[in-house]
Amino acid sequence: MDFDRKTIFAFILIGLILILANTSFYQKVVDPKGYEIRQQRKKQIAQETAQRQQRDDATIISELEEQPIEEEIIPETADENDSVSLIPSTVQQDEKVITIETELYKATFSSIGASLQQWELKKYSGPDDQPVRLFRSEEYGTMSLGFKTRIGDSLSTARLGFTSDSKSSITLTGDESYTLDFELPIGDERKIRKIFTFYNGRYDISMKVEFENLHDIIADKRYVIAAPNGLASTEKRLKDDMMYAKAATASGGEVQKSYKANSKRYEETGAIDWVAVRTKYFAFYIIPMTEDGTSAKISGQELTLTPAAKEKWKKFSLKLAMPYLGERIAREEFRLYLGPLEYDILKKYEGNLHDFMDFGWGPIRWFSLPILKTLKWMHNFIPNYGVVLLIFALLIKIIVYPLTHKSYQSMQKMQAIQPKLKELQEKHKNDPQKLNQATMAMYKKEGVNPMGGCLPMLIQMPLLFGLFIVFRTTIELRGEGFFLWITDLSAPDTVYTFPGNFSLPLYGDTVNILPLVMGATMFIQQKMTVTDPKQKMMVYFMPIFLTLLFNSFPSGLNLYYALFNALSILQQKYLTPKKKQEIAEVKVPKKRKK
Repeated sequence: MDFDRKTIFAFILIGLILILANTSFYQKVVDPKGYEIRQQRKKQIAQETAQRQQRDDATIISELEEQPIEEEIIPETADENDSVSLIPSTVQQDEKVITIETELYKATFSSIGASLQQWELKKYSGPDDQPVRLFRSEEYGTMSLGFKTRIGDSLSTARLGFTSDSKSSITLTGDESYTLDFELPIGDERKIRKIFTFYNGRYDISMKVEFENLHDIIADKRYVIAAPNGLASTEKRLKDDMMYAKAATASGGEVQKSYKANSKRYEETGAIDWVAVRTKYFAFYIIPMTEDGTSAKISGQELTLTPAAKEKWKKFSLKLAMPYLGERIAREEFRLYLGPLEYDILKKYEGNLHDFMDFGWGPIRWFSLPILKTLKWMHNFIPNYGVVLLIFALLIKIIVYPLTHKSYQSMQKMQAIQPKLKELQEKHKNDPQKLNQATMAMYKKEGVNPMGGCLPMLIQMPLLFGLFIVFRTTIELRGEGFFLWITDLSAPDTVYTFPGNFSLPLYGDTVNILPLVMGATMFIQQKMTVTDPKQKMMVYFMPIFLTLLFNSFPSGLNLYYALFNALSILQQKYLTPKKKQEIAEVKVPKKRKK
């Protein structure tokens, strides 16, 4: 089917009308009363949802702490004096806050629950230009312990007062390490200890749990470690950050399942290597070192932080059940990792922690990981990732040059035989089957590939997918600028944001420069390569469609694609030889007047 300019314009106009019809601006002008009613209803629903979720947020921690992982329990008789009745008195102790600062992070611990309250990453900045904080606020309960007693009670240490002789502030430099010891006396020579060891220059810490003389109190031969507070969003756009937020368990050296927040709970039984929660760029792992966990439970909720917020925050609760062997003194060691999702760092740890990273599915992973390694290697010599991309695009163009060169030659032949094709169309205009057979025979005789114009784009599609993964999810590109307005290659190069809630379908609510440049270069390149009249619609459709689609993509990806298109234009214009005798001007035979 041939497309003339009027047809193309009609398609574009229809598309623009469909986009405009879905905007709030159009609806407000056409039906102002109905629009106002719908907006009020949306606002009312949002407020009701926010109030309900805020109530859930206030109770979720206590509920998750009080409800251990469900399992059939066989109660054993015990004297009332063997219960934990002495524990509540420890809550009355004054809270002691202890900070440990290394070159990489600043950690805040509380004696209430011997819990981790805050973890600031000093080498990464948040939207407020302050160090990234992995937790929303100083909440209690992270790394609390829980178990059932023989008389059927449940106990959680989340709100219990531990003691510590540590200084309130510790700073580590060089190869220094520090051990922070918390103790919870229960009476009758019973106690629980939590011992944390910190190492300068590392994102992981050691946590040892010790139960002394609790063998006649702890039931079920197991206890639970809880981290009910999840991770906070660290990025400017909450929606982008929460898109990658999830939790997972690993068993047998493999990630068993990635869990995204919803109303259901996910439980994994059997030997547990680790349990973790992540956002787009950061992660929190709990890794048993002495014994594997026996089961893990993940709970998640999507919460609206404020009534006016558009996006929701995903809150995950992690619970890891550990075996308790009933010894007089029982010890277990864990490794906690709180840091960036950086491949080279995670690869150093046992347990395949790096498998929690997102490098795409199947064949895409074959491209994304080598691309990341190549860009990082080049960055060792070139400090600006934007310049690295310039050189990388040039290298890729050199690698695919033989294929694209052959493709361009095929397209020149296609252009040369256009008069013959027009003659065939005129000759067999009443017999589509014969026309198709004659056309294919001519293609074969002349050595022409009618899809040759699409080959340059198809060649680089796996690379584009790989680059998309690298620029959208790897922390190495986070905050890396190029020049002028391009300040973060992992995010769109936004120069204007539409006011209010105005947003165009597919395009979004921001104006970005590089997608427009990419679309323009793609249009020029397509205009030069597509010679088949049946494909001319693609010359207009693909640049427009990809400009809309790529508007929300990382600026680094748009920069690479625009550069690759520009190099393709230069190649075709200056490096692909043209023979005048082979390229004839296409003249459409005029119909004879009857």
